[in-house]
Amino acid sequence: MNTNKHRRSWLAFRIQLSAFSLLLASCNLPSPQADTARHFTLSGPVTTVAAGATVRPVQLAGHLRGRAMAVRVGENEVIYLEDVRWAEPLDNAITQLLRARIGAAGVGHMINASVRRCELVRSEGNTVQLAATWTVTAPGGVVSPGAFTASPRTWDGKDYAALVGLLRDAVGDMGDAMAAALPEKK
Repeated sequence: MNTNKHRRSWLAFRIQLSAFSLLLASCNLPSPQADTARHFTLSGPVTTVAAGATVRPVQLAGHLRGRAMAVRVGENEVIYLEDVRWAEPLDNAITQLLRARIGAAGVGHMINASVRRCELVRSEGNTVQLAATWTVTAPGGVVSPGAFTASPRTWDGKDYAALVGLLRDAVGDMGDAMAAALPEKK
């Protein structure tokens, strides 16, 4: 008798297992998708820079701090491109580019920069905008402010590598403006 009870419970278990297997087989599980994200960096390989002004780490506006690229679609609206990301923190990349661009200018001076815009603005015809302010502190403690707004650049809307190149060029122009504001090396 005990054997019949054991057989019935084993048969019930096998029926349940078969039903579960059929249910699982009927599910259409999605196949794995390739990662379509592209990662970009503003800066190139690190080069040695002659001693010059000390460029402190750049401060970014809050909406620029993430890894996804920020795109302004309206005056007060920003979206993030999940498939287009920064491979490094944007503040580190901008700081590195400025240090390389300023080079040996302004020995003994300290530069603090704050970037308010470094983005594509779709609502203005795919323009690339970079806007920043900075202060230069001389060895004697005298502080001189400065500001920069990049000249207009328009992205064709096709290649994100070209967009990153336009942003890199704008940061380079900002570095040139900062270097020009520093005293001549003696």
